[in-house]
Amino acid sequence: MAGYILALDQGTTSSRAILYDDHARPIKMVQQPTTLQTPRAGFVEQDAQQIWQTQISCAHDVINRAGLLATDVTSIAITNQRESIVMWDKQTGKPLAPAIIWQDRRTANYCKTLAAESATNSTNDPVHPGVDSVNMAHEVQRITGLRLDPYFSASKIAWLLENNPKLSVRASRGEIAVGTIDSWLIYKLTGGEHVIDVTNASRTLLFDIHKLAWSETLCDRFAIPMHILPKVLPSDGDFGKTKKGLFAKQIPIQAVLGDQQAALFGQGCLDAGMAKNTYGTGCFMLMNIGQQPKLSEHKLLTTIAWQRKTSPIRPDNLSFDQIVQSGKRMLQPPKKEVTYALEGSVFMAGAIVQWLRDNLGMIQQSSDVEDLARQVDSSEDVVLLPAFTGLGAPYWRSDISASITGMSRGTTKAHIARAALEAVAYQTYDVLIAMQKDSPHPLTELRVDGGAANNDLLMQFQADLLGVPVLRPRDTEITAKGAALLAGLKTGLYDESTMKASWQVDRVFEPSMSADARERHLAKWQQAIKRSLMPL
Repeated sequence: MAGYILALDQGTTSSRAILYDDHARPIKMVQQPTTLQTPRAGFVEQDAQQIWQTQISCAHDVINRAGLLATDVTSIAITNQRESIVMWDKQTGKPLAPAIIWQDRRTANYCKTLAAESATNSTNDPVHPGVDSVNMAHEVQRITGLRLDPYFSASKIAWLLENNPKLSVRASRGEIAVGTIDSWLIYKLTGGEHVIDVTNASRTLLFDIHKLAWSETLCDRFAIPMHILPKVLPSDGDFGKTKKGLFAKQIPIQAVLGDQQAALFGQGCLDAGMAKNTYGTGCFMLMNIGQQPKLSEHKLLTTIAWQRKTSPIRPDNLSFDQIVQSGKRMLQPPKKEVTYALEGSVFMAGAIVQWLRDNLGMIQQSSDVEDLARQVDSSEDVVLLPAFTGLGAPYWRSDISASITGMSRGTTKAHIARAALEAVAYQTYDVLIAMQKDSPHPLTELRVDGGAANNDLLMQFQADLLGVPVLRPRDTEITAKGAALLAGLKTGLYDESTMKASWQVDRVFEPSMSADARERHLAKWQQAIKRSLMPL
C-alpha cells in the first residue's frame, strides 16, 4: 500500500511538517519559527494566528518540496506542545486572546490560593460538591493524576474568563470555544471540528483519567463551563477531514498525541516498564505503566500515554465452524484500550549548558561542552546543583537556589563543565528511581532522544548511574515520528513490523562503572541535595 503520512509538529518555538513514506521513513521536513511574547513578568504568550499560519504554511511547503501532491497524502498526524491553550469565537474562528503557553506562571498565586481555600471546604459544600476537607492538591491528583500547578491548562482558562468579563458572559452563552493547541489546529484544518485528543485532555487539570471524561467537580471548582470544552477522542480517533479548498483533496486527521506521549510511542515503548527520556532544555521522562493508572506516591505525574483501538478478534479463538455452531458473533468489536504513563519533569538539562555558554562564556557553542569536560577525568568533588528555577520532580521545591560546591584552588572550567553534564544525569537518576518505586515493572533499559542525547560522555555517565543500557536511536525526530506511526497504523499504511523496523539503534551505552564508584558519585550528589534542602 503506497502513500504518505503528513506529520504536523507544533512546538513551543517552531512549527514543523514532516512527510513519512510507506516504510515510516522521513523524506522531507520544513520548519518555521514562532514568536514567544513575555508582556509581563511570569506571562508567556503566543499569537494563535501565527501558530496556525506557520503550521499550514509548513504543511503546504513540505508537500511541494517533496515533489508530491496532496492526493499522495494518506493521513495527517498532529503532535503538539502540551498544556498551552487558545480561546476563540465559535462563529468566526478568530482567537479572542493570545495563546497562553505552558511556561506561563501568571496563575501561581491563584493555584496557591485555591489549594489553601479548598482545605477549609466541607463535604457538605453546596457550591462545590464532591470536594471535601482534604486539600485541593490531593483531589486534583486523585482525579487527574497531576499536580495543582499553573503549568497545566485549567488555571490559564480560568484566568482568561475571570479577567475578561465579556468572555465570561459569552462563555455562558456558548459563543466561545477553548482548547489546547491540537484542538486549535484541528478546528482551523477542518473548518469547525471542536475536538481534543485524550492525551492532551489529560494535561488540562480538568480530565478524569479514570472515567475518561471531563470532571464536573473540577470544572465547577475552576468556574469553567463544560460546554466550552472540546469533545474528547481516542489518540487514533477520527478527528475530521481538512476543509474543502485547503488542499487539493480533503485529508483525514487520524492521529493526535501530545509531544511527550508521541515521543514515548515513537521510541517503541509499548510495553509496561519501558521508559524514554527526552534531553532538551529540560528533561521529560515517561514510563509506560500499562492499562491501569497508578497515582504516584513519589511526586511524579500520572498521565494518559495514548488510547488506541485494538484489532477485532475471534471470540475465544474459536474456528469458523465453531463460531457458526455456537451462534456467536464472528468478531468481537475492537476495544479502545488506554495506556498510562508516569512522568517526571526536570527543569534544567540543556539549559545548564546554555548557562555555561551564555552567562559564563566557558564555551562558544553548546556542542563544545563535551570536549571541555573530557579535559579532566573526573569532576572531583565539584557538584553543580542546577536549581536556577528551583528543583522539579521528585522534589518540587521552587525555593531552592542553584549552587556550585566542592571547588578547590585547582578547580578549572573543565571540572565545572563535567559537573554540569553530571547534574543532568543525576536529576534523571532521581526521577527514574522515583518511577521505579511507583511502578512494579523494573527498568531494563532507557531510550533517549533530544539534543543532549548526542553527548556521548553524558549518555555513558547516565548508563553508569542507572545500571542499565541507554539506547540512542538513529532517527532523533522521535516526536513527529510517533504521531506518524500511530496514523499509519490507523490507516493500514503501516503494520506492527513497520513500527519495529522504524526504530533502529545508533548506539548502546552499557554501564561500565564499578558499584563503589557509582555509590561515591551518588553520595556526592545526595549530600549536595541535602545541604540545599536544609533550612537556613
